[in-house]
Amino acid sequence: MRRVLFPVLGVVVVLGLLSRVHAADADVKAVLEKAIKAHGGEEALTKYKASQAKNKGKIILPMFGETEFTQEISSMLPDKLKEKMEFEINNVKIAVVTTINGDKISIEANGNNVPVNDNIKMALADGRQLLRASRLISLMKDKDFELSSAGEVKVEGKPAVGVLVKSKGQKDITLFFDKETGLLAKVERRTTDANTGNEITEERIVQEYNKPNKEGIPLPKKVMVKRDGEKFMEAEVLEAKSLEKLDDSEFTKP
Repeated sequence: MRRVLFPVLGVVVVLGLLSRVHAADADVKAVLEKAIKAHGGEEALTKYKASQAKNKGKIILPMFGETEFTQEISSMLPDKLKEKMEFEINNVKIAVVTTINGDKISIEANGNNVPVNDNIKMALADGRQLLRASRLISLMKDKDFELSSAGEVKVEGKPAVGVLVKSKGQKDITLFFDKETGLLAKVERRTTDANTGNEITEERIVQEYNKPNKEGIPLPKKVMVKRDGEKFMEAEVLEAKSLEKLDDSEFTKP
């Protein structure tokens, strides 16, 4: 059930001015400064550290194929998340609730505890690194990050410029920003499949953004996730809001 952990749309970008950019990659700073402005500006993005969203979509489940799902997510940087995902398999409704509060992790399926095995722990570690990197303000503050240019590619047919994020002991993550708008277009990384323990390549592609909310932050509207080049999940945001914080009680077990 690890495949439902971490928000599909957990790529909200909170950006800051960078000091860890290599001299040879001065263009990276320009890319990220443009992204700061595109995503609402440094002040707004730093202020709003929490979010809530309701989503719907389709997911590819092993042996069962494509299945529709609904999803409710609450998250707060740096390490709090609660996700409820509901879907149906062979006419049986399943509700999976994942709660993460720092090092405390709980997964329940229809009220029954799901053991957090080593594969899940590895996937969670990758997910935490993803949250750190996609926030980007961490890249300014955390000395273990190194940034460099990842060149230019096409994302959904549009030019995008990449920023490679490295950190000792962690898997690399590449963030691609739309060349014209500066918005985050794709996150690509190596991660662990919690079901098999195998390493896979995952791409999270933001296909469409909503208009900026009242806080001035444009949030994703449609997202597609690919694993090893194959579509794994697609989701549409039904409701979303940016918040300064959420009460810690939000991230307790059901």
